[in-house]
Amino acid sequence: MKWSVNAGVVDTMWAMVEELFPIHRTLVNDGIRNSLELIRSSLDIAIHEFPSGMHVWDWIIPEAWNVNQAYIADLSGRKLVDFRNNNLHLAAYSCPFQGRLTKAELLEHIWTLPDQPDAIPYRTLYYKENQWRFCLAHDELSLFNDDDQYEVCIDVDLRPGKLCVGEFVLPGKTDKEIWLTSYLCHPSLANDNLSGVALAVSVMKTLASMPDRQYSYRLLLWPESIGATTYLASHEQILEKVVGGYVFTCCGDAGPITYKKSYFGNTLIDQAALHALRYADRGNYSIRDFWLNGSDEQKFNAPGVRLPFGSFMRTPYSEFPEYHTSKDNLSFISKDQLAEILSVVLKALFIADTNRIYEPLYKGEPFLSKHGLHRQVDLKRPDRKSLAYIQRVLTMETDGHNSLLDIANKWDYHFDDILDESIIFSQAGLFKALN
Repeated sequence: MKWSVNAGVVDTMWAMVEELFPIHRTLVNDGIRNSLELIRSSLDIAIHEFPSGMHVWDWIIPEAWNVNQAYIADLSGRKLVDFRNNNLHLAAYSCPFQGRLTKAELLEHIWTLPDQPDAIPYRTLYYKENQWRFCLAHDELSLFNDDDQYEVCIDVDLRPGKLCVGEFVLPGKTDKEIWLTSYLCHPSLANDNLSGVALAVSVMKTLASMPDRQYSYRLLLWPESIGATTYLASHEQILEKVVGGYVFTCCGDAGPITYKKSYFGNTLIDQAALHALRYADRGNYSIRDFWLNGSDEQKFNAPGVRLPFGSFMRTPYSEFPEYHTSKDNLSFISKDQLAEILSVVLKALFIADTNRIYEPLYKGEPFLSKHGLHRQVDLKRPDRKSLAYIQRVLTMETDGHNSLLDIANKWDYHFDDILDESIIFSQAGLFKALN
């Protein structure tokens, strides 16, 4: 059975993005747990907790940061900027502050985007102390007069908490695992990161309905970077079982589907992704070699870990103007675009899961007529795409070393055609699977 997109899963995927969008999330806060609890209503994930201050390799889990209120008001009490109206207005991990400032003093603590004057930037102050910033649309600076003073209130709780990781494990025939991950720490950004979260959950929901999975699959949702590092540092004992995996991010915009290769570039997970894209119905895609300054794939591919992880996305992060701004909203992404990349990811995973190495149970060329399998090739005008020609390819290439994907790529065949014919040969007693 081929792994395909279910319309009900697509609807659930979109509804999840809509529900998660308004929740305020950061590295460690109540919003992360609330978001994971919401996801658990769709997929029975486990939620693991890791305490602030815990050393995870070279890093330390930060304290929890929750916002009670944050605003800038004029002296009449009118709030000109209010976190409650848009949770991008306060840079994550800003310190508490209460005071009266002039416009000049206030501007030292404000970030805007002059080249996008109607967009609020998303900014963070991770791992910085005694700093605070408000984020405004550049046009909103007109609200402030040079001669006036303004009341600033940043009422936040910064105290020890628990970093939360959502996990769902789907056992297969072997204990070898493929991991699917996305990050959940950005507030009110639809493409980066909610599209990846919803896609990852939808992939797992679909896999759970598919029979006869070879690999086991592990879904992991966490705050970016520190979440991946925390989980890896806490689960070193299972890393040898990991075949590889995919990181999902920026999956809902209108750009072509992009695949970022793993550090190694030519592993099973890379080849499966490339083959799925090559034969996708749309045919508009982009392949990128591994590059630095990425997302959690950096953590997986790093020295001492070296797990082959690629990344599925559409327009890469930082390459679309809406990136890390209030314009990365629900109108920037679409259900159809999410459904399309879901289809490609499922195809890549199907290829990886069903790729086999067969050895022939005969020497020389088999007498296919004896097994009721012979198909005639027109020697004058051979049709390389015919099943008869595929038989010729398989009897030549199946040797206990070449995988089905190797053969498909070498001879420019769709993986499904090679797989289907190989199953027929196996059922006829001509091939034996080695993996």
